[in-house]
Amino acid sequence: MPNHQVNRNKPQATPQKGLFGRFFCWANSARGWRFLQHWRALAEVLLLTIYFGLVAGQRAPDVNESHYLCKAKHFWDSSYCPDDIFLSSSFSHLAFYVTTGWLTQFVSLPTYAWVGRLLTWAMLAAGWRSICKQLFSVPLICVVTGIFFVILNQRLHLAGEWVVGGFEAKGIAYGFVLFGIAAMLRRDWQWVWPLLGAASAFHVLVGGWATLAAGACLVFSMVAPSVREPGGSTSWGQVIRIQAMPLLIGGFIALVGILPPLLAESGSPHTAAANAVYVNERVAHHVNFGAFPVAFVARFAILVILWQLFDRWYIKSGYLDRMLFYRVKMLEVFTLTTLLFSFAGLCLSALAEQGGESAVFAHRFLRFYLFRLADFAVPASLALLTGGILSRWVADRTDFPRQVCSSIFTGCILVAGAVLVQENHADERPNADVRTLLSDPHDAERTAHIYHNWKKACRWITQHTPANAVFITPAQQQTFKWYAARAEVCCWKDVPQDPDTMAKWRQRIRLLVEPQRETELGIFTYSDKQIQDMAQRFGATHLLALQKAAESLEPPTQFRQVYPEDPADRSTFAVFELVTD
Repeated sequence: MPNHQVNRNKPQATPQKGLFGRFFCWANSARGWRFLQHWRALAEVLLLTIYFGLVAGQRAPDVNESHYLCKAKHFWDSSYCPDDIFLSSSFSHLAFYVTTGWLTQFVSLPTYAWVGRLLTWAMLAAGWRSICKQLFSVPLICVVTGIFFVILNQRLHLAGEWVVGGFEAKGIAYGFVLFGIAAMLRRDWQWVWPLLGAASAFHVLVGGWATLAAGACLVFSMVAPSVREPGGSTSWGQVIRIQAMPLLIGGFIALVGILPPLLAESGSPHTAAANAVYVNERVAHHVNFGAFPVAFVARFAILVILWQLFDRWYIKSGYLDRMLFYRVKMLEVFTLTTLLFSFAGLCLSALAEQGGESAVFAHRFLRFYLFRLADFAVPASLALLTGGILSRWVADRTDFPRQVCSSIFTGCILVAGAVLVQENHADERPNADVRTLLSDPHDAERTAHIYHNWKKACRWITQHTPANAVFITPAQQQTFKWYAARAEVCCWKDVPQDPDTMAKWRQRIRLLVEPQRETELGIFTYSDKQIQDMAQRFGATHLLALQKAAESLEPPTQFRQVYPEDPADRSTFAVFELVTD
């Protein structure tokens, strides 16, 4: 056989000399390529987790951590704040309390918060990357898009919905939603429904709305020829048979989140009144379109327009093969469905303004946060489309102007992400105290002094009062239980989820919280006799009030001041014993 024929059948390889040469050969092998891809994925998830931590890693407690984590502790230890009206009410996020609350038996609440935060941020980062993997493959672009998503979500939302934040059931639910969307983009429908069922188990509204949006995507994939899988079935009967078991599994998992609130509400005579309080007062800024600031509506409308422009341009750009076209269209349908939910919320908000039976009907549905998922889906879709465009421009080495544009835009996102981190850490207090604790907006030093005195008073209460003590607390706070580990008669933040307990909570708010907001005297707008009567009625044993308000009374209050122990000591807050015999 001629030599040239023999050589043609041999593997063609260029000898590599030195350490770098051997590494180059290994990296280009199948095994080396897989290894590097795994490490790249790990690095991208780690970078995203770090950024999420930088954005949301303020001191504990975050806004909702003082609300949910204290309830998780009470779920596992009923001796913790035993007579608190909120902690003793129904447990609507049962999966969250069961799977994570046991940690409170071994670590402090701040440690519990940080462990949960890290796990949630890592889950969100992994879920985000799993979606990005279906849309583009340029290294580190998923990190850029993750930063862009957080910026858009935190600064351009409509109804106050956030995804990356403190530790609570909602963060875990969004992690499952991200993995569910990734499975949908891969056409792994057998995984979509169990994953969204798990999201519903942790947070029934996040997972429930995501399930309906995914269902719309499934229907669209059946009726739209442009995204139908080549050779796939067009028979509804066959699709139902294929999807039946995953749907049943997902539905069974979701019951963990669906049943507790249903059972708590069943047969209550206070349901209509509770819905009205929830929609018109307590969470109007999340569920009632009439309560949204005009600026929020305008900026979200701009965000929707930008998303549509990017979406239309990307689809018509010629960059998409059949599979990528399917994935982009699925994202589009998912997002449009969430906007339909928001439109339904807009219509119901208008109906609620009519009053009467129309309002009762509207409140029944508005309490389900119809605007919630659009606040997630629109910024997520825009960020992902941006990643697709940037990856195309970065990969095209022949188009220098687009490479420059992609570099500039990426730089702008990174700078904006750094600014967001700086803004979120401008105030060193925990977010829960930033939002509600008494402060002086014109004097940062006095604000810090108030915060220091608040924690100091709570520490004294922990050390010097019985574990079963019940306090009447100031209106401008939500962290008393977190720091003092004592029950409250009521707190504006801590609204119970079942209608019967909410009715009791609303009565206490009217009597104890709303009057405090109307006068500098706070609770001392009432006489000692009135305070004593309410203490007996609600089982309160102590009063925590503003020291300045107590000292301004003429004649002074007859309740015995136990903190500060020396009446000459100056403190923002004072503790009084309430004799209930």
